Amino acid sequence: MIHRILISVVLGILLPYLWIDRSEGQKWGWRKRCLIWCPAVMMLGYSIYLALLPDFVPKNPLLVDVWFGMMAVCAVPEFVYAFCSFLGKCCQRYLHTRKNYGRKVGLVLAAIAFVSFVYGFTWGFQKLEVKHITVYVPDLPKEFDGYRIVQFSDIHMGSYYGWRRGIPQRDIDSIQAQNADMICFTGDLQNAHPSELPPFRSLLASLKAKDGVYSVLGNHDYSYYVKASAEEKGAIERQVQDFERSLGWRLLNNEHVIVHRGRDSIYVAGTENYDKPKHTDVAKALDGIKPGSFVLMLQHIPTQWKKMTPSTINEEYGSKDSSLVAPQLTLSGHTHAGQVEILGVRPTIFAAYDYGLYEREGCQLYTTAGLGGVVPIRIGATAEIVVITLKRKR
Repeated sequence: MIHRILISVVLGILLPYLWIDRSEGQKWGWRKRCLIWCPAVMMLGYSIYLALLPDFVPKNPLLVDVWFGMMAVCAVPEFVYAFCSFLGKCCQRYLHTRKNYGRKVGLVLAAIAFVSFVYGFTWGFQKLEVKHITVYVPDLPKEFDGYRIVQFSDIHMGSYYGWRRGIPQRDIDSIQAQNADMICFTGDLQNAHPSELPPFRSLLASLKAKDGVYSVLGNHDYSYYVKASAEEKGAIERQVQDFERSLGWRLLNNEHVIVHRGRDSIYVAGTENYDKPKHTDVAKALDGIKPGSFVLMLQHIPTQWKKMTPSTINEEYGSKDSSLVAPQLTLSGHTHAGQVEILGVRPTIFAAYDYGLYEREGCQLYTTAGLGGVVPIRIGATAEIVVITLKRKR
């Protein structure tokens, strides 16, 4: 995964060290300068090593953890300090201040960055929120008034090893404790390799709900991040799908099912991934659904929702022979809410529908922060399971 950002990583490591060496290195002897440069050389070497690995996500999650640990301990604090020092130098030169106060500010902010990353990799990643929301739906079938759905997403099982191994048990217990009518999983069960999944088979299979567990595939559930032949990639994707079905989950690959309550019913539809790789087929997933029906749609990537409203869905996916019903409620994941949020700012804030509840033309979307991540860090963007109560809008 590093090769795609290798140039940025190299610059991010080298430039701060070059600035610190240029502005402060004259006071040091050669031994101290070599000692200061050691972390940079180690990070550069390790980054290049990861970039040369064939797979986008290494099979061994420890390799990723070590890299991000090194970045958190060395690169990020150094970058913060160097940036503040540079700004302080500019102020000293152009505002004629007597000292470079940026260095002191940089030391404080670098220490905060270090502590924040340590927190994010440890306590922050362990935190879980059970979030309750109510979705009001016009013409919701009466038997489904008060219907409870639990959504979870992006669990990335390959990231749970060592001291983190017990976290999924806590998550599954929390989902079960909600006593939901339906459980929905919106993709990214694995990091990249099906070999991550068997140790958690019995735990995941213990998930039960009155009307069942429904799931869709996320971008990490395909072979997109694995370097292999077409035949091997096909086998990998079949393994993941067979694994989900073996859990007793109803995997929805561009299809829908009907859930009955008394004389009433709703449709639960699901599409395959929307982008990288793109296998989605909305027309196939919604084919045959009667107008006026309530449709719950499961889609991993939320950006597809902009084409799923009444004014756009048929123009984008419909045909002359059929008219598609716009889902009244769509559940998505994928973004992890950026995994880091500070003062309301997160890396995904400019992405469409990156987190929370949205409404357009009478249709609603909820994008969850999910549970895990390839990179096991959470600062502010707490992992969550979502309990959704459907209410008939009067």
